[in-house]
Amino acid sequence: MAFTEKYTILCDDVRREDNGKVMVIGIYFGTITVPQLPFVMPALTFFQVIDADRPGFWNWRGKLQHLETGKDIFQAGGGLNIAKPGLALNIMRFPNVPLIAAGSYNFVLEIQEQRDPFIVPFDVVLNIPQQVPGMVMPGMLPPGFGG
Repeated sequence: MAFTEKYTILCDDVRREDNGKVMVIGIYFGTITVPQLPFVMPALTFFQVIDADRPGFWNWRGKLQHLETGKDIFQAGGGLNIAKPGLALNIMRFPNVPLIAAGSYNFVLEIQEQRDPFIVPFDVVLNIPQQVPGMVMPGMLPPGFGG
């Protein structure tokens, strides 16, 4: 059995339109920026195009690894149904994904009977909004108010 990964898109969601087209929503280009850490992503989707050498059904396991700690922070499983040899779509949606710290992450996908896993690297970056002088942040009283 041989699968070849053509590409993987990391995004918020993938939907199929009534006309059969695929709509990819919220693409991340290798970096996910979050407002705080730890942070729970409401959804994280991996949209893969793979090339398969035969039809069939294969089980898969996926895990999200924080590389600096070596910790597996999320695991999931499912099945991949290949209707015919050639290009196929594999859409993996994960709700409530915990991101524990800034840094490098890998999504590792192991497919039954596939020797080598597919590894999708990405980074998580903390974006703390900069305070502009005179700007009032939520929850703060402007100067001269209160006491």
